[in-house]
Amino acid sequence: MVFVFANTGEENEETLKFVKRCDEAFNLGVVWVEAVVPLEKGVGTTHKIVDFESASRNGEPFEEMIKKFGIPNRNFPHCNRETKLRPIHSFMKNELKWNKYFTAIGIRYDEIDRMSPERKKKRVIYPLIEDKIMTKEKINFWWSQQDFRLNITGYQGNCKTCWKKSFNNLYTIAKENPEHFDFFKRMEDNYSFITAQDQNEDYKKDGIKKKINFFRGDKSVADIFKESKTFTGKVRDTNKEINYQINFLDLTDESESCDIFSNCGDFD
Repeated sequence: MVFVFANTGEENEETLKFVKRCDEAFNLGVVWVEAVVPLEKGVGTTHKIVDFESASRNGEPFEEMIKKFGIPNRNFPHCNRETKLRPIHSFMKNELKWNKYFTAIGIRYDEIDRMSPERKKKRVIYPLIEDKIMTKEKINFWWSQQDFRLNITGYQGNCKTCWKKSFNNLYTIAKENPEHFDFFKRMEDNYSFITAQDQNEDYKKDGIKKKINFFRGDKSVADIFKESKTFTGKVRDTNKEINYQINFLDLTDESESCDIFSNCGDFD
């Protein structure tokens, strides 16, 4: 088995620490990769190998992806494809010379709706779903018995301000960690009119390019901050919920779901 972690440069620092700690505790031999995105048209994304110390922490791979493909959002979710999927497969193909292999994804049994409909074609397997009992609460219990665990809340998630997060989660993060939005704000300021070729017509109105924002409903970072000021609700920290009973298909978890292999296209 080969363990690969693709760093976007916009992961929470605690996520990077957790990957390093897991690697050391379980002797995994984790390979850290980052996307290399050539700006030339028709030249695909590859990878470079980094480690905990040299991994990007200011969104560098993410920004290179945006320079070529534009800001990702619900309509054009190319961030997973370019900063996660393609670097991983580039490593497997070019470094290990593996052309045919299975990819194991840690989606839980209570996330069964996130399974890729093309999983057989793409040779994707889901060990925690096949186990049939591994829910969020069960996994939280397992980690509660270990010497360490991921030190972030369920609503923070690994990617600091992923556009897949619910608005309530985003409002909460805007209040607690407003600096996490700095990178997205800079991307909207600098690249909001850049689009990939397949997006051009979708982001034109009367021949004029429309501004592209990250969040659902075409909302910008400024919109999130404005709306957060009147937000008084509370969000669940699902990372602290432990239940000995199987909570089958509990789909109320408000943490973001980064469906890396659910709609990824070809990766040959």
